Amino acid sequence: MIRPHRVSLAALPSPLVRLERLGRSLGCSNLWLKRDDLTGLELSGNKVRKLEFVAADALASGCDTLVTEGTSQSNHCRATAAACAKLGLYCELLLRPLPPATPQGNHLLDALFGARTRGFTREQLSADREAIVAHVLTELRAAGHTPRWTPMGASEPLGCWGYIDAAAELEVQRREAGVGEWDIVLAVSSGGTYAGMLLGALLNKLDPRRLWAVPVSDDIEYHRREVGQLCRAAIAKYELPVAFDERMMQFVDGYVGDGYAIPYAAEIEAIRLLARSEGVVLDPVYTGKAFCALLDGVRGGRFGRDRPVVFIHTGGIFSDFAWPQLLAGEGAS
Repeated sequence: MIRPHRVSLAALPSPLVRLERLGRSLGCSNLWLKRDDLTGLELSGNKVRKLEFVAADALASGCDTLVTEGTSQSNHCRATAAACAKLGLYCELLLRPLPPATPQGNHLLDALFGARTRGFTREQLSADREAIVAHVLTELRAAGHTPRWTPMGASEPLGCWGYIDAAAELEVQRREAGVGEWDIVLAVSSGGTYAGMLLGALLNKLDPRRLWAVPVSDDIEYHRREVGQLCRAAIAKYELPVAFDERMMQFVDGYVGDGYAIPYAAEIEAIRLLARSEGVVLDPVYTGKAFCALLDGVRGGRFGRDRPVVFIHTGGIFSDFAWPQLLAGEGAS
């Protein structure tokens, strides 16, 4: 097995806590939360684990600039900007749709961290992504920079290592807490977090079918294809001693709503429930939808009846400030 280098950016291990009040109200005594929203680097969530490896590769390769893309409220872009500020790298962000004239939420922090942002319509990036990225990289090189590109969510084989390690960390915490084997629930979008957790489960001889991914964008076939490709690429590149089969993947469907980053009423209620019972804040893009699936699963008997269940909180609190009226109690449909 070939283990890549990493640079220390995260505060690890992130806490594992029991959701006692919420668990009692749901009749689930073994409901747990993995606080990956508290990984440090200004609450950068799951993205900072991946960026430890991507940034290490950039530094080792002599790069002085990280380039990536995401939505105008992208947690990944904000985390990349923070990592670059800490490491003394330039940061170039390709954002969609065109950001508002007055920055808010994650986009405000992008600016505060000193990132340069370029706005595009969804249609522009969807139709011409490769050409746009190539143009930006060429332009940066012409200006004397040495850029490194990483895709949305740092979801590349190297980025998977963030959650290969997180799976091992969580297993140590489970044993130390004296908890039996559990179901693990998490959001999936660009796929790198789920792919890393799958590979980490296999490396630690855990059952990958106890990992439940909740899509917050696109359909299940898209995620099955993307996560499968990431797993196979990481296994080949790093010579991981595991046997991966796409039938290992488990998805909980039905929580995308009208699309990525479009909140809905049941999700907002799930966010409020956790905030008001445990003092923990989710976000309307990723964790709110996935936690809605967890709640339905506990209430319906899929989770928490025969075994403990843990939810991986991947962060995203700053995007909440882009939906003040909705989260405060107005506008949910």
